[in-house]
Amino acid sequence: MAKKTAAASDDDENEDDKERANSKDNENEKDGPELPPVIDSSDAFNSFNRRVVTWVSQPDAFGRGGEPRYAPEDLQDFRPCLRPPVPVLTVLDDGSMEYGEDVRLRRERLAIGRTSGDIQIPNDPAISGAHAEIRRTPWRGSFQWHLHDLDSVNGTFVRCVRAVLYEHAILILGARRFRLRNPLRPNATHPSTGDTSEMEGVHIPPTVWPVLAEASAKPGALECPLRSEKLTIGRTGGGADIELDDPLLAYRHAELKRMRDGTWMITSETTRNGMWVSISAVGLTRTCYFRCGEQRFRFVIP
Repeated sequence: MAKKTAAASDDDENEDDKERANSKDNENEKDGPELPPVIDSSDAFNSFNRRVVTWVSQPDAFGRGGEPRYAPEDLQDFRPCLRPPVPVLTVLDDGSMEYGEDVRLRRERLAIGRTSGDIQIPNDPAISGAHAEIRRTPWRGSFQWHLHDLDSVNGTFVRCVRAVLYEHAILILGARRFRLRNPLRPNATHPSTGDTSEMEGVHIPPTVWPVLAEASAKPGALECPLRSEKLTIGRTGGGADIELDDPLLAYRHAELKRMRDGTWMITSETTRNGMWVSISAVGLTRTCYFRCGEQRFRFVIP
């Protein structure tokens, strides 16, 4: 019994020593500076990033349920007023009028060519070394952009709804290029007569009829004499006045019409491939298309 009592007292003393040691450690911790908890910085950073990305990519970041509901009068998007707008020129993918490589025009000039310029297209032999250029100029307190052909060998063409065909104009319909041969030049001199019906226009020689000729030196190039005031052009089998065996044309693709001054205007129907007319210089509208060689471009002012 005496041995057991002594062993028990020894155990109690050991426990008391442990408690005293723990209390000293606690006092030392209280007296010393508090250290911040250890945090895995990478985990915290990733967690923060996840929260930000989730908020930014959320379809309804403001928690309004669906599309943001702006006030009825809140209609105007921000637009810069101290600098010019930044048009987007798209080098279109083959077979597309929408997708391609976007280039933003922040400088006054942008040059296009096969071997030189800001946009180089080395795989198109129909493009000249220095082919065309877009220039920005001030206009009525704002800015406008013009497309200039740089005396290229094969020309620069714009897609248009209507155009007057002058002597040196070249027209692309489908896969062919045409030129209006022997067009009548407009005469601005009015006849000296008191007849108001004659003064409304100019005299047109009744026997002057041009020829719509294919602009090609190959033998067998098409020639279509124009012997009517109005003619339609389209794919074979559609009943047009001038039919061309070309899958890129619609059955009713365009219409040629003789104007009162004797010039000829061509108007395009709504077609997939449209019509393209050569230019030396032309103003670019907010959304328009042009081509150099076989490469098509889209120009958009946002």
